[in-house]
Amino acid sequence: MTKEAEYAIEVENLTKRYGDLLAVNDISFNVRKGEVFALLGPNGAGKTTTVEIIDTIRTPTSGKASVLGMDVTKKKHDIVPRIGVLPQGFSSFDRITVRETIQYYSRLFCCRNTDVDGLIELVNLKDKTQDQYKNLSGGLKQRLGIAIALVNDPEVVFLDEPTTGLDPQARRHIWEIVEQLRDREKTVIITTHYIEESERLCDRVAVMDMGRIIAQGTPNELINRYSAESNITFRLTPPSTRLSSRT
Repeated sequence: MTKEAEYAIEVENLTKRYGDLLAVNDISFNVRKGEVFALLGPNGAGKTTTVEIIDTIRTPTSGKASVLGMDVTKKKHDIVPRIGVLPQGFSSFDRITVRETIQYYSRLFCCRNTDVDGLIELVNLKDKTQDQYKNLSGGLKQRLGIAIALVNDPEVVFLDEPTTGLDPQARRHIWEIVEQLRDREKTVIITTHYIEESERLCDRVAVMDMGRIIAQGTPNELINRYSAESNITFRLTPPSTRLSSRT
């Protein structure tokens, strides 16, 4: 497999400054096609800025980034039709329904062959198709946002903190969608500050802090490298859904 065929995203010595603020500081990483990759770190670490450069929203101060072999500063019009983005703080029109929202964005992005019913099923909103956006919970709004990010059947999907502020059940629903995207061989880039989320979902993780990448590897590699000498992990199969009545 050639380098171009192997990597969906290549980032080399990427830097972004806002005046005196160094938001992204000389970072490099690659994302293989078909993998789920996380940028993990606290608020203000530079995760969103990095993603917004890669998905062509912002321009870098220096360094290089490419998507599907195309330079993000030179090939924006070729890249955008092949990617999908769920931004932080996603919102839509209050008084249109779930189905109408997906149809609207499909037309806005000139996607004539969007499988609206298939997207509704993927994000598990079949019983909410006639509900207006304003009446959806936070978790349902995020699931709708993911559906919108997929209207063009993108090869690469960016999910910027998709579960922040959600309750545990809503987070699990988002996780299930990401796992389905992996099964469909989509390349998925997630930003998150939840360690357990990156461990559960991601093939590889880049840990960011203060604009720099301070560690990279698979979740198991990072656990073995930085955790205490002994670890005991319990995994229930199937997961338990009942709480013990004993205290």
